[in-house]
Amino acid sequence: MSEFQDIASKALKTATDKGAQHALVRVARSQSLDMSWRKGKLENMTSSGESALVLDLFVDGKYGSYFTSDMRPDCIDSFIAKCIDITRLLEEDPARTLADPELYKNRSQDDIEIFDPSVEAVTPNDLIEYSKNLEALTLAHSELPILDVTIECGISQGASFTATTNGFSGERKQSSFGAYSSIVLTDGDKKPSDYAGSSARFKADLRTPQQIADEAAHFAAFKIGQKKLPSANRTLIFDRRVAAQLIRKFISPLSGMALVMKSSYFQDKIDQKLASDLLDLYDDPLLKRGASSRTFDAEGITAKRAPIFDKGSLKQYFLDTYAANKLGLKPTTGSTSNLILAPGSRGLDAMIADVKDGIYVTGLLGGNQDNVRGDFSHGIVGVAIENGKLTTPVSEMNITGNHNDLWKRLSEVGNDLRSDSSTRIPSIRIDDVAVSGS
Repeated sequence: MSEFQDIASKALKTATDKGAQHALVRVARSQSLDMSWRKGKLENMTSSGESALVLDLFVDGKYGSYFTSDMRPDCIDSFIAKCIDITRLLEEDPARTLADPELYKNRSQDDIEIFDPSVEAVTPNDLIEYSKNLEALTLAHSELPILDVTIECGISQGASFTATTNGFSGERKQSSFGAYSSIVLTDGDKKPSDYAGSSARFKADLRTPQQIADEAAHFAAFKIGQKKLPSANRTLIFDRRVAAQLIRKFISPLSGMALVMKSSYFQDKIDQKLASDLLDLYDDPLLKRGASSRTFDAEGITAKRAPIFDKGSLKQYFLDTYAANKLGLKPTTGSTSNLILAPGSRGLDAMIADVKDGIYVTGLLGGNQDNVRGDFSHGIVGVAIENGKLTTPVSEMNITGNHNDLWKRLSEVGNDLRSDSSTRIPSIRIDDVAVSGS
């Protein structure tokens, strides 16, 4: 990391010597190994690596962001000189500044464990053997009319050093492991498919190949014999992986740029109650081994756990310095990290057993959303629930509504949140949702 620090220090000096009042430099290097396995053979394997210098320049009230992969000292100097010349041609923007140095303070010194040293010992043959095993375990589900199985797995590691002219410096080293099994079935003239997977910072935290294979088969089975149900308002149980997608869609207008552009249904809603008391959602960047854990964000702002919704009341926007300056607010952080919804006390089976007429939703299919008004429409797949039992697989149906109303009808949160995700959201129940079908 001392090499990165030296490059960053020299780049900052060059930038200020050539006329920049302020600058941010990030020096990074990453490596990855990814492969896919199908029909007992290696289908594709890719090994890649990248080195990069990212440069944010603040010159005479003007701002520009630049990137180069050429890390030779002479080339970096000429690159910076050209970038400063280009920046001088841009329009002034007083909202573009570095973060306030006060926001760099009190950074956590705890080890949040985002780098697994064992990643360095993983070989291509290790991934091949893992894929063979996962494929065999998936194909062992002979109760399904399996047409095809594709296995994907990979590893990555990266390191970076970031520094600014106003006093920030920080380094980061991280790793990730991932494995996925996708199943294609035969169902008459249809070829439905589904998948399961796991990703983690540490290899030991991945779900086992047996767990991945069983989950892929579990969800794929719901794709056989799918039908439409009559249109009606129903109780929906969203599986945890779908609940995570739905909540991501709901909170997307909390971003600084959405607020700056006035394209957010959260405009001027801080401290207002917008959802059920059960919506206790928070962002935790300091979660040990979390998929998106960090001690500082892209600007150097110190990371801290913060509520997004507290018993349904909105508590935070995601504001980088630029968006905060434009809005006249204080910066928080420019993006989410690990999203966590406080779990309830019951499991998925118990939640389903309480529903007389509903749908267990296992997938979202596209759709659209109006981030100004909150209207949405999404295709769904899943299984009908009749008197507490899963019955007919369903598809080609849509849910419609408005986010400003939907989350007030959140009536239960499950206890099945999973640790191998940056979105730790359990299964959820929402009542009286408009479902269109036949």
